[in-house]
Amino acid sequence: MYAFGLFHSVQEKMTDRLFLNRGMSQQVVVVAIDDQSLNAIGQWPWDRRVMAKAMDQMKNDGAKPKALGIDVSFSEMSRAGQEDDAVLAKTFAMWHAQNIPVVLPLDLDANNRLVSEPISILKASTQQGFINFPLDGDAVVRRAEHVRGDFKSFSGLLSHMNAPDVYRIDYRGTQGFLTIPFVDVLNGKIPPRIFDQKIVLIGVTAPNLHDFVTTPFNQMAGVLANANAIDTELSGRYLHDLPKWIGFALIAFLVLITAWFVHRTQKLWPLLGFVFAVLACVVVGASVLFGQFLLLPVFYLTFTFFGSFLFFVLFEYITTAKEKAFIRNSFQYYLTPQVIDQLVEHPEKLSLGGEVRRMTILFSDIRGFTTLSESLTPEELTQLLNEYLTAMTDIIMDHGGVVDKYIGDAVMAFWGAPLDHSTQELDACQSAIAMIKKLEILNKGWKIPIKIGIGLNTGTVVVGNMGSQKRFNYTVMGDEVNLASRLESLTKYYGVSMLVSEQTRAAFSASKEVWFRELDCIVVKGKKEPTKIFEVLLRKPTTKEKEAHSAFEFGRAAYAKAKWGVAIKQFQKAINILDDSPSKLFLERSKKFKEHPPEKWEGIYSFTEK
Repeated sequence: MYAFGLFHSVQEKMTDRLFLNRGMSQQVVVVAIDDQSLNAIGQWPWDRRVMAKAMDQMKNDGAKPKALGIDVSFSEMSRAGQEDDAVLAKTFAMWHAQNIPVVLPLDLDANNRLVSEPISILKASTQQGFINFPLDGDAVVRRAEHVRGDFKSFSGLLSHMNAPDVYRIDYRGTQGFLTIPFVDVLNGKIPPRIFDQKIVLIGVTAPNLHDFVTTPFNQMAGVLANANAIDTELSGRYLHDLPKWIGFALIAFLVLITAWFVHRTQKLWPLLGFVFAVLACVVVGASVLFGQFLLLPVFYLTFTFFGSFLFFVLFEYITTAKEKAFIRNSFQYYLTPQVIDQLVEHPEKLSLGGEVRRMTILFSDIRGFTTLSESLTPEELTQLLNEYLTAMTDIIMDHGGVVDKYIGDAVMAFWGAPLDHSTQELDACQSAIAMIKKLEILNKGWKIPIKIGIGLNTGTVVVGNMGSQKRFNYTVMGDEVNLASRLESLTKYYGVSMLVSEQTRAAFSASKEVWFRELDCIVVKGKKEPTKIFEVLLRKPTTKEKEAHSAFEFGRAAYAKAKWGVAIKQFQKAINILDDSPSKLFLERSKKFKEHPPEKWEGIYSFTEK
């Protein structure tokens, strides 16, 4: 369709919508033979001395128009006789003597033969140009011709500019030209300076005289169409169609991007968003290119897009609807929505096995759960657990995490699978902070308040479908998972709510969204390599907290160098300022090590139990 222009008229009508009313031309002035002038001067046609008098008024006070075009037929002798024609011819001669071109209209037929021309007495001191406009198939004037055969155009003689033989008129709009009633010029009401160094057009705008053409701005007087053509030539704003090869490339690109997006996305709102985004790109692109004088094939691109979109949506629905329904119905009670979406996109993953990924793992656990369960009835315990687990699960999923499993009162979650997650450490830490804060709110409504500990670790693990051939679960495995579990257990030992490994902390080197403090360097049971652990603070430390933390840091520095006396003083100082739990722990350790110094001390504390 695009190659052969099968919908040329539709494309042209869509292009017409790109024309906007612009500011008034500063180079062309129109003198209108309108209803007001006809009522004042009398029945048309007027005596030609009326035209001559109006022309004289334009040149008073030294004003000198650049050129004058009279879009009125003078193909017959005046009804007032030869003397009337002679008066106008004399005025034309005076303008010619002052080097002010006067252009009169010619009318040509389809074979470029003269249909009408001015009478000979008026041709001597004037130039003549054709006023015919080519009509598109829908009878709209969108283009102008600069030459036709041996004849030059009316607009070309007035603009005196080089122009393409055929060009698209860059319409200014309905109010693009200063338009003055002829009678006001005739009666000297218009200052002549208005016409100085301007191209002046005189033409009919009165509806009853029927000199109108259809344009992108609907009906327009022929003289105004000529004014737009002249303005186009003066400005050099020639609109060109986009090169065909670029149009074909855009059509091919739209088909490919539509096929790719529909294949990758089956949800309604993203698809609707895609439709609006593409249409917006076409509209914006057409507007931008129009400003650069290039015409985008809007219709063909829009038709291509909608046709491709409907085809690929129908194709995807027929070929994948049954398969997706089977996967969702089979696994909706076993896997998280994120995992199900991943399986719907990649059914080949419905098999045992895993992949190596860098992920962040979270473990949380209720402290003293055994004591809690003994203090509540089974119904109360069940209600509390359901409310607690619902709130924690929502927070984790809102931060992009996947809840792997519930282990009694414990929660295991991870970030970084099944989809890549570039901000997994940040989202995991913010999720943990939100869990603690949410628990503070929940505790206000519970008979027995509870506390939790959270451990976070980031590292390389194996993630995928683990289990038997008949039943398996999407989960993570590896040493880094075990470390996250150990950190959760150590929160009670250090008296803090959250602990993270140095791998997780390393992602926040330049972040101000989460606050940490280094607590210890440890070796957990089952591992040989030491790791630093950090406390995640719920909020930005106050001045008092910063002072206590600073004392703790000085104490830890002395502790690492086996300066037990200095360490004891600093830890005691932190306790006095804030009643800091980690400082209490290190104070006890320092006193113990002062009495029984460890051998080969390197500041690393080893745990022999889980």
